[in-house]
Amino acid sequence: MRMNQKLSSIPEMILGTAIITILMCVIHVYAQFTTQRGGNGPSSSRVLILQESGEPSSRSYARLTSSFPDVRSFSICYRMQMYRFREETTLLSYALDSKDDVFRIDHLVNEFRVAIHGQLVTSNLSTPIRYWAHFCLTVNADSNEWAVYLDGKLADNGQYPEPLKDIKGGGVLVIGQEQDVVGGGFQKDQSYSGEITEINIWRFIMNSDSITRLSNCDIYEEGDALSWSRLSWQLYGEVSWAGRSRDILCAPTSRRVTFFPDRFTLPDAIHLCETVGGNLTVPVSLAENTWLYEGTVSRAPYCSGGVGSAYMWLGAHDNIKEGEWVYITTGLPVAWEGPWRGGTPNGGNTENCLVMLYGDFPSRWSDVSCIDSYSFCVPCEFSRRSTLYLRGPGVCKTSPFNRQYILQGESGGKPALSGYFHSEIVYDPKAASWIMKSLKVAGAIAKWTPIRSDEYPFGKRPWTLGYDVCGLRNGDVVNMTLSVCGDGQFTCADGSCIDLSLRCDLREDCPDFSDEAKCSLVEIPTGYQKNIPPPSPRSNRALPVKFSINIMSFSSIVTQDQTFGISFEVTLSWRDRRLDFMNLKEDRILNLLSPETIDAIWTPKVLFKNAHNKIIAHAGEDSMIECIREGPPSIGAPELPEEVSIYSGGENSLEMRQIYTPRYSCNFNLGMFPFDIQVCSLHFTLISATSSFVALQEGKAQYSGDTDLMEYIVGKVSLTGGKENPFSTMKVDVRFSRKYSFYMLTVFFPTTFIVIIAYGTFFFKFTTFQAKILVSLSSLLILSSMFIQMSASVPRTSYSKMLDVWFFVCIVLNFTIVLCHMLIEYSIYASNPSAYNNSGMANGIMRVQPQRPLSVKNGLVGTDPEPLNQYPKLGQNSYPQVNHNDLGAAGNRKPGVLPNHMLLMMGGRISLPVTFIIFNIAFWGSAMKDAGTT
Repeated sequence: MRMNQKLSSIPEMILGTAIITILMCVIHVYAQFTTQRGGNGPSSSRVLILQESGEPSSRSYARLTSSFPDVRSFSICYRMQMYRFREETTLLSYALDSKDDVFRIDHLVNEFRVAIHGQLVTSNLSTPIRYWAHFCLTVNADSNEWAVYLDGKLADNGQYPEPLKDIKGGGVLVIGQEQDVVGGGFQKDQSYSGEITEINIWRFIMNSDSITRLSNCDIYEEGDALSWSRLSWQLYGEVSWAGRSRDILCAPTSRRVTFFPDRFTLPDAIHLCETVGGNLTVPVSLAENTWLYEGTVSRAPYCSGGVGSAYMWLGAHDNIKEGEWVYITTGLPVAWEGPWRGGTPNGGNTENCLVMLYGDFPSRWSDVSCIDSYSFCVPCEFSRRSTLYLRGPGVCKTSPFNRQYILQGESGGKPALSGYFHSEIVYDPKAASWIMKSLKVAGAIAKWTPIRSDEYPFGKRPWTLGYDVCGLRNGDVVNMTLSVCGDGQFTCADGSCIDLSLRCDLREDCPDFSDEAKCSLVEIPTGYQKNIPPPSPRSNRALPVKFSINIMSFSSIVTQDQTFGISFEVTLSWRDRRLDFMNLKEDRILNLLSPETIDAIWTPKVLFKNAHNKIIAHAGEDSMIECIREGPPSIGAPELPEEVSIYSGGENSLEMRQIYTPRYSCNFNLGMFPFDIQVCSLHFTLISATSSFVALQEGKAQYSGDTDLMEYIVGKVSLTGGKENPFSTMKVDVRFSRKYSFYMLTVFFPTTFIVIIAYGTFFFKFTTFQAKILVSLSSLLILSSMFIQMSASVPRTSYSKMLDVWFFVCIVLNFTIVLCHMLIEYSIYASNPSAYNNSGMANGIMRVQPQRPLSVKNGLVGTDPEPLNQYPKLGQNSYPQVNHNDLGAAGNRKPGVLPNHMLLMMGGRISLPVTFIIFNIAFWGSAMKDAGTT
């Protein structure tokens, strides 16, 4: 009977199964109908997870078992979350008929690549790590155009260089590996670590609006060529399926919160969050507040320190106005105020900081005093994950340790750091140490043991290597830095960041003052030889050493000794491409080299050839050498323990400056004295090496002192390069123009006046010979005395000077005046000797005997019968008349002929001033021409 009952129930079971199958088909058809015509789609999606552990492998991938169709122009969209990058991360690859590069998509750290039939196009598109992102790629085979969209926005586009071929179906599609051969040839460095879902391919080009709506989940549409929900996959290795809510996939938030389960004071808590690139958190919703509490309450007894129910700091205060809570970092009002403990906030002006409670007040908020005696655990929030950079000797190109990390997950009860590629930093509670380990190279580890349990590996830490890396041996201790400081920033020892320009600027900007420690400007390579000149930037050319001079003053110029004292600054600049300079500043004084560095590098030596005592300019105690920032910087290699801006020695100069006060000799040419211009030369010789290796190059020459000296005016300063075997030379010429105004006032004007006074004696009466001769001789004696006195005060030379010529001409003119007066007097006497008494004098006055005087009337000379006492006095242009018939005997003259004394007088009056004027024209013309050349 029981058997009959069982047999009778079989048709019923079959009928029930058929009904269920039909219902499922109807539901599936309806789902497909709604899917193809839009809608919000399912509430969750199945997701492929590959290499969740982060360990790279060539054996983990998913292979499509469904048939791959033919496509020409197409659109492909997918959602992905990258866990870790590889050296060449291949998301998917399609191979057909021994061709492994029919279609491939790669996601690199800062690059997106697509290959179709071997044609590769790239974009500088960065793939987010540990965030869900939506990608769409469109390829138009007719126009060879491609475009890629990230989260619904056009990120890049371009065109393939060659015409595109159709992609034939029937091949092998693999997710997570690049196929070097069809269906194989995988490499772990080309594998994919992350999640992927909703891969769909359409046989047409989707417009940007549809892509945006698809990304935002405004519509749910699957491809007509490949549909994600219909695909069948074969999984290999570390690959698994999981379900993800489409709320997470469609509206991913970048906000993250990391909990640090150690007690810190409020200032230290704020500093810790800033060190990792975040802020002390304040929940923004009840859901987040509950999530934060539930994820941390297990640590609450430790975090509270066993005192009260407060266990976690929150990043808000009401210090400004009681009851108005604002963020600590921005001062803006908090977006949401959580559930307060009953009766709180009630601390008034004494309790202005915010904490979360547990125990009797689960997840409640309360206000407490902002005092350093309180220590609680720290939640840090991030608007977007911060990248922490590891740098130091253990992070070279071949290192198994990554340079970039993010806070992700937990290990050993503390936050863990996940590397971008294949390493991680985790806490080992058994060893009470932080362990850096590679997931790619077995046994590659490094360890840092903190002094206190609440210390984290941020900032500069001494790591002990447990593996041979980067030329370092197992057991070596190296300083490495882990911080969020990016390019252009410097990491302080405590992990905080400052601008790199503040490094070594003579101001302490880091909280621990580490920015002013070890401020070496020059990186001297191993094997550097300071006795060998730097190589020239041009082959078969000497290294140029630019020579510049700034003359500041002349302490003395002694014309008699032909010497002068000078104070000048010599500047020598050159480039040494063997060196690298670090963190150069615009303010050159901050780029001064230390004495130890100066002693370790090559510097030029210059001999002051014609200076007294033969001075040699070299890098001594009084010299300054500074680096001149000229070329652009480059970022220091990751293996350097600190962030530096490196300036190449081939693009940035070294400059040596020093002040000297030597004494020089100068051959003064005084031929034009006091209108002379002197050119004095300073000779320099580069004796560091011969001119075939180093050569002086003309730079700037200037005089920065007072140009108006006591005796000279300083003129042009010029440089002239040369070579004096076997060395390179440089000559500096300095022009001096003598100031002659002193001599104008003390010599030229007085002597001119004396000559004029002597010349004026020609207009005295004929009868005053004694006065005329006295004035003329006095003038001659004064001129002679002045000449002797001036000659004693100026340098003695074997040749005549302009001053000597002036005195000589003036003396000659005065002598001529004296001589003319003597001849005139003699001519008067010779014309009528009887007019003189026996002594030739009458009453002490030389007189002419009475005779019929000459007169000039109507242009004729004749006799005048009028008596002598009516004649005009001699010297007043009226002369005694002479009879025209006189034969020229004594006391008589021929008609129309002037007496000799009158001819001499008239000749002196005319010739002497003409001669003096001609001489002055020639003299001053020559003097001014030479004096005007400066």
